[in-house]
Amino acid sequence: MKQISSDQVQYKISASSLNVLREQTQNLLAKSPLFSGLDSDIVTAIAARGKLLSFDKNEIVISEGCSKRMIGFVVSGLFVCRRSSPAGMVFAFQNARPGAFFCELSLISDDPCGIEVIATSSACRALMFAARDFRHLMEQYPIISSRMVDELAERINSLSELSFELATMKIDARLRKTIGKLARETNQLRDGGVINPAPTHAELATMLGTTREVVSRSLTMLCREGLIETSRQAIMIRSVDGFS
Repeated sequence: MKQISSDQVQYKISASSLNVLREQTQNLLAKSPLFSGLDSDIVTAIAARGKLLSFDKNEIVISEGCSKRMIGFVVSGLFVCRRSSPAGMVFAFQNARPGAFFCELSLISDDPCGIEVIATSSACRALMFAARDFRHLMEQYPIISSRMVDELAERINSLSELSFELATMKIDARLRKTIGKLARETNQLRDGGVINPAPTHAELATMLGTTREVVSRSLTMLCREGLIETSRQAIMIRSVDGFS
C-alpha cells in the first residue's frame, strides 16, 4: 500500500484530461444537495476553490491524527472513512461514493482528524478543500451553511442508528441489512437484482466491524437460505423478501 503523509497530497491528473474532469466535477457539484439550485457561475467558483486530486487504490487520502483540516467531495471511485482499534480491528463509518462529501467535521472542529480516509477502488478522484476555504464559502453563501447543518444532522442520525445496530443486532442480521442497503443504493433491491461491483469479504468485514471469516460464513448461510447468490465481485438478490 502506497501511503502519503498526513500533511501531503499528490496531484497526479494529466493536463490533457483536466478540462473533462473539471466539467464532470462541476456537474456533480451542481447536482449535490449542498449546491443544487445555485447559479452555474457560483458552482464554477466553488469548484475553483478546491483541488482536484487522483488517488491509487488503497492509497491513504487523510491519515488518522492528521492536523491539516480538509473536506473532500467524491468525483469518482469509492472512499472509505474508517478507524482501527489497537488490536487491528478495522471499522468503516462511511463509504463515500461520487457526489458525497467526507470529513465534514473538519468544518466545526480544529481537533486532529479522528478517522482515516482511504481510496478503495481504481480511478479514485476527489475535489479537496481546505476547511478554512470551505468555511469562507459557507459565509459567502449562507444557503450552503444551512444545508451543511442538514447534512451533518443526517450523518449524526446515521451514526446513531449504526451504534444501535452494533449493540442490538447479530452479525447475520447486520450483514443482511447491509446487503439490502447496498442493493437499494444501486436500484437493485428486487428479485434478480445484482450488486456489481460488490464489496469483498474483507470490505464487508470492515463495514460490519468483524472478521472476513465471519462474513464468509454468514454469506454462505444466506446463499443456503436462497436469499442471495454470490460470484466474483457480484451479489445477486434471489429473494427480495429477505431484505425488506
